[in-house]
Amino acid sequence: MGILEVQGLRAGYGDGDVIRDIDMSLERGEFACVLGPNGSGKSTLIKALQGLLSDMAGEVRIDGTPLLRMTRREVARKIAFVPQTPDLTFDFSVFEVVAMGRYVHQGRLAGLSAADRRIIEDVLELVAISPLRDKRIAHLSGGERQRVLIARALAQDTPLVFLDEPSSHLDLNYGLEVFEILERLQREKGKTILATEHNINLVIPYARRIIFLKAGRVVAQGDPAGMITRDHIQDVFRTEVDIRENRHSKLPEISLVPRSARKQRLEE
Repeated sequence: MGILEVQGLRAGYGDGDVIRDIDMSLERGEFACVLGPNGSGKSTLIKALQGLLSDMAGEVRIDGTPLLRMTRREVARKIAFVPQTPDLTFDFSVFEVVAMGRYVHQGRLAGLSAADRRIIEDVLELVAISPLRDKRIAHLSGGERQRVLIARALAQDTPLVFLDEPSSHLDLNYGLEVFEILERLQREKGKTILATEHNINLVIPYARRIIFLKAGRVVAQGDPAGMITRDHIQDVFRTEVDIRENRHSKLPEISLVPRSARKQRLEE
């Protein structure tokens, strides 16, 4: 049995299903990415897998336990979540934000223990933000904030880490750094990672499994070499691409075919 098992999942927001008939599973230590166009249900899926929606049905099991039987605290001890939009209302320091990840392991009114502080320091070092520990969140770049959110999630010390569009609002360099951090967590720490993404080429070298979501349904899933094909991209994203082999990773990568080139080719 995988660490995450999903059967017949459907979910929405009270005015109809956004995702439906979702069957999927994640093995312990796997790195999977959900790809799909805007409106395909990626964010809804990530929320539903944590039990954050009231309008949902089907079965989700976390480490063998039905999700709907788990308390929010129990879920938080299994799943750490990095949202697409940072939920940083107040101007905390980097250390304070990362320390929030330890709250789920503390008793009521308990402060940080020596063990908590060691975990926080280790996470700051792992994500390479130790020099920023005393900086205020408002003074950080988008890429630095994203690292802080990942560090907060890691401080929860959960077996599962979910991320919703982790490269959103980041430039190419920061997006690459984020996925290198995620791959390191999967490889060195054994974390099971599930991320939604829009940047297909960014995902390919790192994810071990790609899950295509279209109109709220899983339409294909498998390893990148088998999933990144012209037919799959055309079907899911309704756009034409060229596929070539990346000379560094030896994996497929896509390049968009401009609409003008398609029109010209048709006219010829």
